[in-house]
Amino acid sequence: MAVPVAYHQKIEDAGAVIHHLHGLVTYGPADLDVAAAMSTHGYDAVKWAEGQGMLAELVSADRPMDTTLSAATVWYREAANVARQALRARPELLTKLGLAELGSA
Repeated sequence: MAVPVAYHQKIEDAGAVIHHLHGLVTYGPADLDVAAAMSTHGYDAVKWAEGQGMLAELVSADRPMDTTLSAATVWYREAANVARQALRARPELLTKLGLAELGSA
């Protein structure tokens, strides 16, 4: 019974990562204020494409691999921390990215 429970937990974790990563990589580069603020921290078109690629891998996989999920989680956490720093004075943009409800890092 431990295996199905562990697998179910992994699917829930993948779902949460997909949800949060989607908000960040969809609205981040599309919003000029977000893109400009984060570009000073190294988030250019290549960096955003990296996050979008990780999202695509997670969404297209029947069962997200641990390595893919781990890499996407690390990318998301780093990007979320940068966004919180870069957009500290713009809470409405953090809300748009889905970061406001997560609190500070």
